[in-house]
Amino acid sequence: MSVLRSVAAPALAATVLAVALPLPAAFATEAGGTPAQPGKASAVTAQLSLDVTLLNTVNVPVDVALNKVESPAQRDGAMLTAKVDGVDGGRPVTLVKAEVGASVTKADDKLATASVKLVNADVHVPGLPLTTLLGLEALSAEANCPVDGQPTANVTAPAKLTVLGRSVTVGLNSPTHVEVPAIGTVDVEFAKKTVTSSTAAASALEVKVALNPLNLNVAKVSGTVTVASVSCRKPVPAVVPAAASSPAPSTAPSASAPASAQNRAVPKEAGAELAYTGSSGSTVLAAGGGTLLVAGGAAVWMTRRRRAAHARHR
Repeated sequence: MSVLRSVAAPALAATVLAVALPLPAAFATEAGGTPAQPGKASAVTAQLSLDVTLLNTVNVPVDVALNKVESPAQRDGAMLTAKVDGVDGGRPVTLVKAEVGASVTKADDKLATASVKLVNADVHVPGLPLTTLLGLEALSAEANCPVDGQPTANVTAPAKLTVLGRSVTVGLNSPTHVEVPAIGTVDVEFAKKTVTSSTAAASALEVKVALNPLNLNVAKVSGTVTVASVSCRKPVPAVVPAAASSPAPSTAPSASAPASAQNRAVPKEAGAELAYTGSSGSTVLAAGGGTLLVAGGAAVWMTRRRRAAHARHR
């Protein structure tokens, strides 16, 4: 039995050593990925950023977003009003009146989209209740941001447009200037768009006004009116951890291995096999398994020999 132990002990030690050697770092579990993030979208039927000067020289800022929605939501409105302090006795002022007015946004992991549609709409400013700043038959704007494609922004030109009661043709390359005596000036820019690799934005009409209506206690109106404004940001796809790759062959001890493991002696046969093949830690495990098989065979042979010797001495 002592012979069996003397043969099996070195083999078991070599196997334990092989198992104790650290596996290459490439087999370690990598950090978890990041989840997908839905896109974002917003739509505004009309945005008024105005400075209203009253007859008593008091300035009233008007910053109103009509039918403003952010993803995911939608809002319909044909009569859009807002209250402007000091104007028309404090009653709400109708700023947009339309047959159809809709702002729609949608956003998920695949697509973010925003759209605005106006049909037969009139846009007013404080101090001009009887004069339409903008009159249009139909107008729309849309922005789309797909997760796996280029964002886009599109604007449909109004079939008919009037500015302060005058029919105008909007230029595509430069603002259209309209001047009305005793009322003021208006500059209209059509289809202002901005597109990047991850975002898209568009406004169907951007109108700069400088008016002196002298009506309803309003002496002056200046600022910007934006009609049918949309924007979106594309979704962010999920990041999945990369699959573990096999390590490059190397005969040098692993840098991440403990010093004690690097300095341990390896049986000559196992060491020669590693140097010859340049294999990784998985080959070391195979060598350890082979050592156990050899030790098992030796143990069986010694047992049979002891039994034969015992039989001859009977």
